[in-house]
Amino acid sequence: MPSAANVFQGLYLGEYDHALDAQCRVSLPSDWRNRDGETELVMIPARGKALVLLPLATFLEFVGKAKKLAIANPKMQMAFAYLGSRSRQCRCDRQGRIALDRKMLDEIGVRGQLKLIGAVTHIRLTAPENWSMPDDETALNMYLDEIQKVSDDSGDIAGLLGGILGKA
Repeated sequence: MPSAANVFQGLYLGEYDHALDAQCRVSLPSDWRNRDGETELVMIPARGKALVLLPLATFLEFVGKAKKLAIANPKMQMAFAYLGSRSRQCRCDRQGRIALDRKMLDEIGVRGQLKLIGAVTHIRLTAPENWSMPDDETALNMYLDEIQKVSDDSGDIAGLLGGILGKA
């Protein structure tokens, strides 16, 4: 059985600015890689001129839930066709780099520089100029309200996160 230190915990925290190399590769922070060297991600399009990198297991969990809907639903079949045609599987090499799809990066305005944003359960990729955190309280409260919904639905941690977010 692997030790806890060798098991990837699936948390993506922080933000990083990186330059793409000539082969359109970028290095993932070591904390974002599996300790066994087998980091597999799926890159999918996202809203807001961004791409999302999901751990392969997370992507497969989503597919497992959604495939029942696709069998008899033409709209879901088309959504799956869109997702399948626009997604790419990415695997880290020995140096911790992943090769990204140039066409997908062009579509979100990424040229030579790339912003990697830890979004807790996934990685958000965007051009640096397309990423800014709100500095006004209204926008920040909107995000905190979304997090509060999770806290409200999760029973035991509701009080803990509610206190942190200012809602008890």
